[in-house]
Amino acid sequence: MICALAVSKGTFINHSHRIFATKRLVKFYEMEYNIPAEHFITVIKEIETCINEHQFQVHFPIECRWVKADDITISPANGRDSAYIAVHMYKGMAYQEYFDAIEAIFKKYDGRPHYGKIHTLQRKDFEQRYPGWQRFVNIRHRLDPKGIFLNDYLQKMFGRN
Repeated sequence: MICALAVSKGTFINHSHRIFATKRLVKFYEMEYNIPAEHFITVIKEIETCINEHQFQVHFPIECRWVKADDITISPANGRDSAYIAVHMYKGMAYQEYFDAIEAIFKKYDGRPHYGKIHTLQRKDFEQRYPGWQRFVNIRHRLDPKGIFLNDYLQKMFGRN
């Protein structure tokens, strides 16, 4: 109930970045993966077991959301109803061991990471997880043959090596 009281009832008209973006007063690291929806309960139980066995000091809730399957070439939800599961750790706290352990669970269940968040997958991993990966790479190269929209990371992921 308290959370609902904090939701604005106003109407705003402006550019989306001026309305929806909020200052992040709490800094944190985040890893989010998409898994097939049918594995959700199993993955959550394995995460709970992992946290308890390793005695990870987790101070953030685990975020979960659901999406329907889509046909977008390299969407994490391509071809499957999905659940997204995100784990966090406050900035300044050790997170790598926790994230590595949780990522191993996500990988076991054909997890596909959120592109903009922490993960350890390489191009070969994406090629295996996305049936349309090479098609996307070809389209991307055709539309940007000089690679002007590629930074170092995207060059490793989408460039013609």
